[in-house]
Amino acid sequence: MEVFRFSKNVWGQEMLLGMSWDLLWVPVAAAFACIAAHQLFRLILRRS
Repeated sequence: MEVFRFSKNVWGQEMLLGMSWDLLWVPVAAAFACIAAHQLFRLILRRS
């Protein structure tokens, strides 16, 4: 799986063209996990 796509410009330098959308679920899942953990932590502290 190619995460980053590169190309060469007219001077021969590498340029970043873009990145793959295949791994978009990773930061989305991490954000949901952080939100859920934060809410669980607040619920535990509130009951104590």
